[in-house]
Amino acid sequence: MSLDVVIAVAIRPWLWATAVGVVFALAPQRWWKRRPFLPIPDDEVVGWRKVTAYGSSSADMTADDIVSFLQWRRMNKV
Repeated sequence: MSLDVVIAVAIRPWLWATAVGVVFALAPQRWWKRRPFLPIPDDEVVGWRKVTAYGSSSADMTADDIVSFLQWRRMNKV
């Protein structure tokens, strides 16, 4: 995750809970048993999300795209 994404979410406190929920929803099962012991999504999951959003697993996600997704998820309570 890039610093611009962290900043974009950090300045929007109403999205914090949604962002935490997304991190844990995308985290692999039993993430706490594997290094680095953080709920970081697998590369396969991130690649799949990029394909569904952009049509290519090599596309770059921008901070604006992630903020838009979090706002959508918050409004739709997914």
